[in-house]
Amino acid sequence: MSTRARPDAAHGWRIGSLAGTPVYLGRSWPVIALVIVVLFGPNLARPDRGASYGYLLAAGYAVLLLASVLVHEAAHALAARWRGHPVSRIVADVWGGHTVYDATRSSPTTTALVALVGPLSNLLLAALGWALRSVTANDTAHTLLGIVAFANLLVGLFNLLPGLPLDGGQIVSALVWRATGSKGRGLVAAGWLGRLVAVATVAWFVVRGLLEGGAPRVFDLLWPVAIAFFLWQGATAAVRAGQIHLASAGRATDVLEPLVLVPGTLPLSEVDGAASGAWLAAADPSGWPLGIVDAESVAQVPVESRDRTTVAAVTLAQPAAWVVALPADAVLTDLLRAMSEADLPLAVVVDDSTRDVRGLARAERINDVVGAQLARRGRR
Repeated sequence: MSTRARPDAAHGWRIGSLAGTPVYLGRSWPVIALVIVVLFGPNLARPDRGASYGYLLAAGYAVLLLASVLVHEAAHALAARWRGHPVSRIVADVWGGHTVYDATRSSPTTTALVALVGPLSNLLLAALGWALRSVTANDTAHTLLGIVAFANLLVGLFNLLPGLPLDGGQIVSALVWRATGSKGRGLVAAGWLGRLVAVATVAWFVVRGLLEGGAPRVFDLLWPVAIAFFLWQGATAAVRAGQIHLASAGRATDVLEPLVLVPGTLPLSEVDGAASGAWLAAADPSGWPLGIVDAESVAQVPVESRDRTTVAAVTLAQPAAWVVALPADAVLTDLLRAMSEADLPLAVVVDDSTRDVRGLARAERINDVVGAQLARRGRR
């Protein structure tokens, strides 16, 4: 017997909430905990404490590291909420963690602020851990606090490096966005810097090994290469997103196609030729668009039956969300976001102030326009 998974199952195990925002432990996190225990356990062993002491200490470090990740992500979440953006979830996963919030109406200032508080929280935890370490007398606690303080210092500084997908890259992206007025240029610039950071991460460990008197071992490079791979993928995604953003920076009205609204109760005989090259949509008595008239279905209705066949009978019903209200100066990015969030292949675009119908947006046509812009930019 199979059962449908709960909506939150894909994010991992829910372990709590923060100001109403669900917090998840990603299913990949145990992998990180296991790696920490296996790698650090032997190095933390103490002959006078038994064979298991080092592994228990490493397990304690894994738990404290998880707490540090959650503090980092909580800082992002609280900053986003403070700036008026709904936060969907906080997840701790194999790459540390991530916070998902609605950045639809974000700004360079908000983007930079939300990014900055994450690394700052790690640096504060590092300072707190070091302060507690200096006053504790327990040997085990002294060791753990030292490790956690160093790890938070390293994570905080590393996250401030100026390349996406790191928080420092978000800050660079916001600065370029502020300077140029283009979010797309910010993403592209920070994405390319992220690629440089990825390459530099591996190069640093290689060069350090050579300076220490020998070639680095393959095993020593596994973790840096894994981190660099993650950074490269995130940076490449940022560059692509930036290019799409630039390609969709034109006016939303440029991709709209003519649309004629007719009452769904009208017989087809009264609307024949009404569209004159435009799309036809059925409307309810209040004028609300209900769906798009299917040209193939219309063609199959015999001429003698058109007096008895209503427009509604040959209309493909659409969800209520297919009516998208946009300001007169909206750009294609705004339309793309609205359609992707509601998973709409078609959308009736209306003016957000007058509610006048501006036209029909089709995902297929938008993809063609954006694709052509991307190809044109690629040839430059």
